[in-house]
Amino acid sequence: MLCPTHATPFLMPFLSHPTMGSEVAVVGELPQLPPLEMTAVDAAEHEECVTPRSEEPVLVCPPAPRKPRPPKRTSPESPPREFFPVPRDLASVFLPLPPTKRIRVV
Repeated sequence: MLCPTHATPFLMPFLSHPTMGSEVAVVGELPQLPPLEMTAVDAAEHEECVTPRSEEPVLVCPPAPRKPRPPKRTSPESPPREFFPVPRDLASVFLPLPPTKRIRVV
């Protein structure tokens, strides 16, 4: 919160607003923090930063997900087979190739 005595001229119109002026409260000083106590560190006690290395991994990865099994097929009633009449001379059904087309033997 701003103290009205320390408000800048820019903020004065906002602080003089009737609804906002009632919300401004005088803030006291902040409490003093106790001083920090520091101790000296011997060079023998000080360790350099190193990357930790171990034989066994700390975390074990889970196995890869398995492919889902296909659903079992239920055999619905198969439709009845239909047979078509075939002429006695089956070669008459196919069209002959023109004489320019030849089968190449390699």
